[in-house]
Amino acid sequence: MRLLIVEDETALGEFLRSQFKHQGFVVDVAADGEQALYLAQEFSYDAIILDLGLPKTPGLVVLKTLRDKGLTTPILILTARNSWQQRVEGLQLGADDYIGKPFQFEELTARLQACLRRGQSPLLNQLQVAGWCLELDNKTLIDPQGAVHSLTASEFRVLRLLMKQPERVFSKEQILQQIGNQDYESEGNLVEVYIRRLRQIVGKHQIQTQRGLGYRFMPE
Repeated sequence: MRLLIVEDETALGEFLRSQFKHQGFVVDVAADGEQALYLAQEFSYDAIILDLGLPKTPGLVVLKTLRDKGLTTPILILTARNSWQQRVEGLQLGADDYIGKPFQFEELTARLQACLRRGQSPLLNQLQVAGWCLELDNKTLIDPQGAVHSLTASEFRVLRLLMKQPERVFSKEQILQQIGNQDYESEGNLVEVYIRRLRQIVGKHQIQTQRGLGYRFMPE
């Protein structure tokens, strides 16, 4: 799973990065609100841990902007601003939970896991788009007629990325980063291989190429 930590205290940000990496997360850290907005909209995260007292763009503005743009990623506020008024404002703007500093890492982990469970599809951990159902637990795809298609681990990650945000165009570099390939020059046409295999299952019309930009999964 991929996690974005938005924290301007360098030591705390690195501590959280290290702890969550040990738990198996892929972790990015943003040190200010502008960087947080860029990363949250450029890449696909399973959850975001957000400080409020950020340079450049305040945390509540980051939260409101992301929710206004339709981002449904679970967001947990972690901040020293811990008055009940700020808790209410954060929750009203779309935060999934709120934990104050100082905190125990074990509680933060438990709250984050609860946010992740609430953020899953109500239909038992599925992504459903245009009649296609991606089973996140067993990594299989069910087509509109009910047939089940097995996917390789890489095919699953590519399709999961595309289906989480239908109609959004993802570049080759974004797709490679999501599946853990960052040496773009040496990967050649790897993304094209994955897209071609997936199109053999879902059809070329379902995964569209935006020339010079990337690929998107269409809801219709």
